[in-house]
Amino acid sequence: MGKKFRILFALILLLGVPFQSSAEVTQLDDFLLIVKNNNPTLQSSLRRLEAFYHTVRSSVAVQRPSAGLRGSTSWNSDSDSPRGQQGMYSLGAAISHRFDVSGVYRAQERQLLLQYNGMAADHMALVNNTLASAESLYWQAFIARENILLQKGILSQRKEDLRITEEKYKQQLIPRLDVIRAQAKVEEAESLVVDAESVYRNTLAQLATLAGGDEIVPAEETLLVPSLSIDPEVEKALGLRNDVRSLEIALERAKVMKSLAAKGMAPVLEGSVGYTFLTDSDNTSPAEKEFLFSLNLTVPAYDGGKTKEDVKEKSRTIDAVEQSLAARKNLVEEDVVKALNQWEKAVALESSKRKQLARSDEELLITQLMYKEGMGAQIDLLNAQVDNQKVKTEHLAAIKEMYLALVSLKQAMSQYEPAPAE
Repeated sequence: MGKKFRILFALILLLGVPFQSSAEVTQLDDFLLIVKNNNPTLQSSLRRLEAFYHTVRSSVAVQRPSAGLRGSTSWNSDSDSPRGQQGMYSLGAAISHRFDVSGVYRAQERQLLLQYNGMAADHMALVNNTLASAESLYWQAFIARENILLQKGILSQRKEDLRITEEKYKQQLIPRLDVIRAQAKVEEAESLVVDAESVYRNTLAQLATLAGGDEIVPAEETLLVPSLSIDPEVEKALGLRNDVRSLEIALERAKVMKSLAAKGMAPVLEGSVGYTFLTDSDNTSPAEKEFLFSLNLTVPAYDGGKTKEDVKEKSRTIDAVEQSLAARKNLVEEDVVKALNQWEKAVALESSKRKQLARSDEELLITQLMYKEGMGAQIDLLNAQVDNQKVKTEHLAAIKEMYLALVSLKQAMSQYEPAPAE
């Protein structure tokens, strides 16, 4: 009975409890925060940045003194030895350090820090681009849902026109051909609703991917025509863009690397101090309970031309980074100009379509009234319907282009993530 009861209870739950969607209705700002915290690509980039922080700390550890214990033991089995068979041991401690006599340590630390800052700038540029894509998809999903409502409204109107046409046909006021045409328009409107719903589901799937798997549904709000909320300036963008900052850091690091390469023949001074705690050998130096200080100076005389070639290689690297930086600045200017042109085009298009829509709505209303009263031809009604549907869809698309253009401007101005600290 217990097993049957559990099965019956499970069936009751499945049949009696309504399905609850796990999709979360989310405002834009909340969605961008979710993407920033949950997106796998951003999290992977952040983890690599955190890992390199520890790489920097471990790399500069060699600049500090090192300490350690040193022990040894041996056994002499030579029976001819004056002392016969014997064991020998020693235990000591030593502190050693390589002194920076040519300024290499500071340059090494500087280039590692610059490399870390460059990776941080690259990460924030990735954040800026990813969040721009996220907002763009958010508005595409928002408009796609509005398009579903629009197409369903058009479908309802087509069904109403079909009802009127069928009534007039029953009254033998119009031919059967008019009914067939009206039915075709209803079927066309139904297919457009299906297509709009498919587009909406696809954008929701893309939103979920960016959010790290969380199902996201844009919050239901009144669709407003956006306004330009930022000041797009090329010089300002150059100071904000993290990709430009990354190349500036790379150029600075390349110069530090060149100075390091020039120190390839620098002298090396190593010092150490040791102390022997225990030993039973007279040959151990230092002897038991004695200190030993040592300094070793190495002055390279010739390295086969390695330093010379390293300096030349770093000089070419500097030239390459300078060209990359100049190209990136030109690209930033192009991004700002193109985004601004896209915005201005979208604004002009929306204004034009809004005016067309007002005239089309009025024309369709008059045509429907005339057709309903038997004073207009069906072909005029069909033409008015087609024109009105086209203008409504185009106006909605124009509003979407305004949102996307605004996103492009914000992305060009690096508005989704602040510039890294100095």
